Amino acid sequence: MATENPRVAAYPPQFVYQRLIEFKRERGLKSDSAAIVAILESYFFGDIPSGHSDTPAVTERIGDLEVKLLACLKK
Repeated sequence: MATENPRVAAYPPQFVYQRLIEFKRERGLKSDSAAIVAILESYFFGDIPSGHSDTPAVTERIGDLEVKLLACLKK
């Protein structure tokens, strides 16, 4: 798949790579590249990367927050 985006390469230590694998699983991301982009977007621009808020983990978190908000409003 061709892209106009720049390539970034890294050789993380094993303990960092294991955490990257956990991050991918938690957020339903399929590739290291998608996880690294999400991490960089979060670091530079805030917690929810723009354009990627439809990942299963984010959608689930938003649903949980909506339920909690409604419960608070009813009190």
